[in-house]
Amino acid sequence: MSLIYSHLESTRFNLRILRGSFTQLDPYELLRTIVDERADVAIFRLPSSQQHQLAQLSLLPFPVIVADTLVSFDCDLREYPAQPLRNTRLVVRRATAADREVLEELVGLSFKEYRTHYNSNPLFDPQLVLAGYKEWALSTLEPGDKRICFLFYLDGQSVAYATNEVHDTYGEGIIFGARPNIPAKNLYVDLLNYTKQYMWDQGIKRVRATTQVQNHGVQRAWVRMGLLPARSYCTVHINSLLQRQLASSMAAAAVPS
Repeated sequence: MSLIYSHLESTRFNLRILRGSFTQLDPYELLRTIVDERADVAIFRLPSSQQHQLAQLSLLPFPVIVADTLVSFDCDLREYPAQPLRNTRLVVRRATAADREVLEELVGLSFKEYRTHYNSNPLFDPQLVLAGYKEWALSTLEPGDKRICFLFYLDGQSVAYATNEVHDTYGEGIIFGARPNIPAKNLYVDLLNYTKQYMWDQGIKRVRATTQVQNHGVQRAWVRMGLLPARSYCTVHINSLLQRQLASSMAAAAVPS
């Protein structure tokens, strides 16, 4: 796909941001799009099997950041079905709009120190990055059947959440997290098993999850539960700052001499 304007990210970070993905890089076409769109930042993903193409980006007149590597795992629920929850005192319910405050708190606690591709780029304020993850999670509370959020309670306290999306042929984990220092062993495994069972009950036979390559603990848990590596992608940022420079130039021209 080509690069397209990202309204949510552009509004959040006060930058003109383009997003896209490629399997074949054409640096001249990439440059043409960035200039035509007056982009401040272009963000795209490329299969890591094609990362040898990244050297072509040296032809661009802008700073380039290889910001992270994503790994995606798949599981066939017919081979690796859900197991009973290990923390039998957990109470789980589907979140609604009335749970915004609870979910926002949990995302803030669980993602405060987490690093993604945004954190590799000094143009992005870490607090705004965290706000973006809260917004992403909260969007699953909107009415509809495709995106859902489950809240997990232990002795009346909200301790974890799991947000997911139901596709036609598979279920996908979006953001999972837990309150720090909760005395519940294997809590993350329970989040996965609950999600597996929910997808199976919807007639879905496959689940998918994606994370940054450095998130080793989560990947070990996935492999033990039958999620196996299937795809990987490089995330690249190009800091062109064309719209910002244009705005600065117009502001300077408007100042009386």
